[in-house]
Amino acid sequence: MQNPQLAMAISVDEKASFDNFWAGRNAELLAALTACVKTGDPHLIYYYGTTASGKSHLLYSAMRLAHRQKLNTSFLPLSDEYITPTMLDLVDVNNLVCVDDIHAWAGLLDRERALFALFERIKSAGGQLVISAQNAVSDHAWAIPDLRSRLASGLIYPLWNLDEAEQIEMLAFRAQHKGLSIGTEVLKFLARRSSRDTGELVKLLDEIDQSALIEKRRVTIPFLKEFFAARS
Repeated sequence: MQNPQLAMAISVDEKASFDNFWAGRNAELLAALTACVKTGDPHLIYYYGTTASGKSHLLYSAMRLAHRQKLNTSFLPLSDEYITPTMLDLVDVNNLVCVDDIHAWAGLLDRERALFALFERIKSAGGQLVISAQNAVSDHAWAIPDLRSRLASGLIYPLWNLDEAEQIEMLAFRAQHKGLSIGTEVLKFLARRSSRDTGELVKLLDEIDQSALIEKRRVTIPFLKEFFAARS
């Protein structure tokens, strides 16, 4: 029997998809995730990156695509306290299993045992396992060496952070996806006045979009100056 919380995890972020994720230097990772869902190969993907780099977005995107393919999915956000080792016994291992923040269980023996057992069940059933983490496999203090070996046996990718030029490209991509017409100089102004945190930039662009719609105005530098003044 599958836990409804795990089966319906796509509701966590219904907007997330591969279509609205700017790939940049992460294009190979996106291609691997897409192939994993559509063809079942590769069976194991482990990728890692900093907070707000888009790790969870990619997991939600994979689940969204799986649902379109009429596949079951399970989502295990291990940094959430409600996920316990016994819950892993309820996971449907025949299709896509997404594990977010696996580093949260590193070094905890009972939790690692549950992860190891889950890995073996997925492997035997021929399912797919996609894992996000904060760091590379070798950079976490695993209590079970065999678990470390299993995690390192698949495809491993870093999720690259965006530099300033890439953030401007990402903002242009997201704006176009929303149907917003924003010039390059305006995007540069926005990037300079904002956090370098990619996740915060995306949220900020959503706020700007809503504000521009309400006021029925184009997004220009004067508009942004007023927008930031109102927020301060």
